[in-house]
Amino acid sequence: MDLRAVRAQSGGRSRDAARVRGRHAALFVALIFLALPAGAAAHVELTPDRVAPGSFTLFTVLSPNESAQPLTGLELTIPDGLLVDSVADTPGFSTRIVEDQQHRIAGLSWQGGRVAPARLALFHFSGTARSAGLLQLTGIQRFADGSTRLWHSPVVNVASAGTKRDSLTLGLAVAALALALLLGGGALALVLARGRRAAA
Repeated sequence: MDLRAVRAQSGGRSRDAARVRGRHAALFVALIFLALPAGAAAHVELTPDRVAPGSFTLFTVLSPNESAQPLTGLELTIPDGLLVDSVADTPGFSTRIVEDQQHRIAGLSWQGGRVAPARLALFHFSGTARSAGLLQLTGIQRFADGSTRLWHSPVVNVASAGTKRDSLTLGLAVAALALALLLGGGALALVLARGRRAAA
């Protein structure tokens, strides 16, 4: 038996197995990025973004300053399906409530503050979502140079606890499945490689 030929053949198999493992790892990373919510781009957001109908909730508005100018204010429109109970004052900002003709709180405004670029401002209010569905809010950021930026990203999913689907949990489940497949494939390849060596 030519030992050099056997070594060359087994070396080729090892390189092939390494390539397959590399492809599996790349697939695994891609699956994680597809499964988990995108968080690279910052937006004006509302937390929590999922609530039960009729539940009293303390909301936090996250307003990142992605401008080169200081952030001086935020205005938030409130849709019909969300009843605002009270608004918290934010240090450095003046808080104002905007009512519609029916005296429903239709907007909130925090003005006169100064949040440096690349910093995050937090604003708070409490309220109750009336019925199931998606509630779309609108945020307008104001900056020291007079410019504004419009956001449609504040969205609240109003759903009963039994029907709510957590995208993070789903993403982690997909990632765990991909990892199990990757590890299972690697273990199978290792067993087969040992079997071939034993047979040789």
